[in-house]
Amino acid sequence: MKRRLCWLIWHCLASGTALAGERHALLVGVGELPALPRAAWLAGPVNDVAAMRAALRQQGFAERHIASLADGGEADAAPTRAAILARLAQLEKTLGKDDVLLLYWSGHSVLAPAYPGAVAQNQRTRLLTRDSRPGPSRRLDGGIGSAELGRAIDALSARQVQVVAVFDTCHAAAGTRSDNGLTWRGLSAGEIGWRQAASKEAGTEPARARPRFVGFFAAEAQQRTPEARGVAVPGQAAGLFTRAVIAGLQAQPATYAAWAGNASAQYRTALQSYQLPRSAWPSPVYAGLLDASLWHAGEAAGTAALWPVQRDAQGWKLPHGLLDGVRSGDVFEAGGARWRAGEVGWNSSRLLSDSPQTLPDMNWARRTPAHTPQGRIAALLALPPSQGAPLLDARIELTLPGQAPRQLPFADGDLGTLPAGTRIRISVENRSPASVDLGLAHLPLHGAATAIYPALAGDSNRMPPAIGNGISVFERSFAVSGPAYGVEWLALVAAPAANGAPPRRFAILEALPPSTRGGAIPAPADTPEQAQLARVSWKSVP
Repeated sequence: MKRRLCWLIWHCLASGTALAGERHALLVGVGELPALPRAAWLAGPVNDVAAMRAALRQQGFAERHIASLADGGEADAAPTRAAILARLAQLEKTLGKDDVLLLYWSGHSVLAPAYPGAVAQNQRTRLLTRDSRPGPSRRLDGGIGSAELGRAIDALSARQVQVVAVFDTCHAAAGTRSDNGLTWRGLSAGEIGWRQAASKEAGTEPARARPRFVGFFAAEAQQRTPEARGVAVPGQAAGLFTRAVIAGLQAQPATYAAWAGNASAQYRTALQSYQLPRSAWPSPVYAGLLDASLWHAGEAAGTAALWPVQRDAQGWKLPHGLLDGVRSGDVFEAGGARWRAGEVGWNSSRLLSDSPQTLPDMNWARRTPAHTPQGRIAALLALPPSQGAPLLDARIELTLPGQAPRQLPFADGDLGTLPAGTRIRISVENRSPASVDLGLAHLPLHGAATAIYPALAGDSNRMPPAIGNGISVFERSFAVSGPAYGVEWLALVAAPAANGAPPRRFAILEALPPSTRGGAIPAPADTPEQAQLARVSWKSVP
């Protein structure tokens, strides 16, 4: 038996197949762009890669499992398109179930030009590589498109690898240089002569679910993220988000949600030090199974959520409220201390505590929901109607068999009796310059709920704003069908995505699988107490 076990281990190593549960990292840093003007180069990525490598070694990553593709002689290879794609292909072959891959990228990205009426949410971006260059007919040669990178992550996810993506890049439609020590990452398409065709990218495959995916992104699609000199070492350039992520990791967080919360706090502190207006702050976006324990992909599915209990000038608060499933009377516990939810708003709650012990200003707590006889649908219907101007333009197109389509607002109401074959088309548009966090779900009276937005496990529920001429649109159609018929609902919940705030949990839709919800992450104190809520019902019949 011992001889056979040794043979199996030797065979795995000889064939290049990773043993289950290993931690691997691919670090990409692209600062030098020989085919572009020197003004477009970045000084920080090479330092970011070195700092991230050191941080991962402290987290138990073996040196032989950390590959770096960056400028300079310390890297394994130059960060060209071919080298990056080849390393991803190799990892796809060698990594397996329960392995973890941290995919890190520091450098420029470019947002494809928008056309009038374009859907900004599906707009393509391109990460620049060392060999990126303007080609003939204003084509961008080199670089790696978002769709290509997405297919690589999908392939790894299909092998049950947990991919943790950390991107200190931006998807800016314009780039500038500032006088306050900051260099903004991101180039406009015009600066490098990129002119993308308006047609759909050839060869694009449907996106797949990523049940173990975790994503940390430095900025939303319309924003830029900066690097600066002297962040960690005097005179040395570094990405502000990268250093915030590393500082958040050094605090030894138990979950990805805690790591993201630490990183956000560090990021805000760094941005404040440069006295930038809040409108210029990039807003990091976090996606995926954030409630999972760090580096333990196999344990992700059963991990309970932790909630951030915070102290402010008025006492204790929770940056989550009615839309997140919090109710008055909920109990939160951490380290022997207890808090009880009192006043609960749309997006935040005040907490009461009678604990005599001295507590830190930030505590990650487990929640015990208050007992209530209501079911999930009754609890959703019991919420008061939202007031004020809607955050999103939401509509329903209803087409009964043999009838012409009818356009209806997606608002509280009842559609009546709908026979089998009726088609329901949902359209949600964000025409504003601000991002909105959105949750859509189908909730039958009997049976499992289904997430509509985000459509796939591992996706963020943040809906980007209109970018340039592009309009941010989400659409989904489905038909009323059996075998189960009866009362059904569509539910829409939305909240402002304040600059610096994470995507919302929207755990009011508690019947959805945990992987479709974001983790509980601290939000800044100025998150608006605003919401949009719509509950539409009907009775389906054969």
